[in-house]
Amino acid sequence: MFKWLNMVVLLLCLQGALKAYDSQKNLSWVQNWGYWLQNIDIDTIVSSPYDLVVIDYSSDGTESGRFESADIDRIHQSGKLALVYLSIGEAENYRFYWQKHWRVGKPAFIGAENPDWPGNYKVKFWYKKWWQKVLKPYLDRIIDAGFDGVYLDIIDAYWYWGEHGYDLRSMANKMVKLVDKISDYGMQHTTDGFIVTAQNGVGILEDASRKMEARYLDTIDAVGVESLFFNRYSEDDYRYRMSMLRRFDQAGKKIFNVEYIPESQYDAYWESLDNSEIPIVGYAATPDAALDSLTHFDW
Repeated sequence: MFKWLNMVVLLLCLQGALKAYDSQKNLSWVQNWGYWLQNIDIDTIVSSPYDLVVIDYSSDGTESGRFESADIDRIHQSGKLALVYLSIGEAENYRFYWQKHWRVGKPAFIGAENPDWPGNYKVKFWYKKWWQKVLKPYLDRIIDAGFDGVYLDIIDAYWYWGEHGYDLRSMANKMVKLVDKISDYGMQHTTDGFIVTAQNGVGILEDASRKMEARYLDTIDAVGVESLFFNRYSEDDYRYRMSMLRRFDQAGKKIFNVEYIPESQYDAYWESLDNSEIPIVGYAATPDAALDSLTHFDW
């Protein structure tokens, strides 16, 4: 009798733990976030008020500066989740994977240099060698350090190739497959789950096939969007992105937003977030978009 009661108590405890775990992984509890990619300092992150931080896997972007599991443990001990910024649509020539002999077309997945970000090269993200030579070893480093997941950037690379000789729907579908592959790899090689957040490229919901749209929404946990309220391209663009974000919200995805604005616009920004028709978790970074410091707010 007592053994049976003990088993019931254990099962109830496990059920409670699983519910708490699921709540954490679906990000429903996250009320604020920080975004910091250069000159990262773990002490500053630990003392910050954020529930979740997106950082680089390295303090300075180099292999020698990569964070160890002890660093990420400190972030966890302060009650925060830590996601890694990972560009999956461009190669960066200062990363560990970049070879001195690489140039446009060699290897075949390297495309044109991004004129706005020197040293960043568009990649044919669907090529197997992009996965084998870059993304897989990158994910291994991320997982070994104990990060909670990834914050994927350059999702909209599918659109770039759709304008450069490839079928747009095919490119969107291939991007969905890549994001799903990253998620699967993370889940297979971790025991505590693996969070996948996709930055920008929200139009993929329309550009991919209906089957792939459903797959995308099933794969990701959250979406990030830059310059939604300020410095946006146009009002039409704002309305379009909001229509896409409503679909992410309806699918139960967390929505993160970063605005690159001066402190004089903070109050207007908080008001925009408060008045938003869908829940959006905001962060204000410096206007230069360098993401080389962590903004502190008094909520």
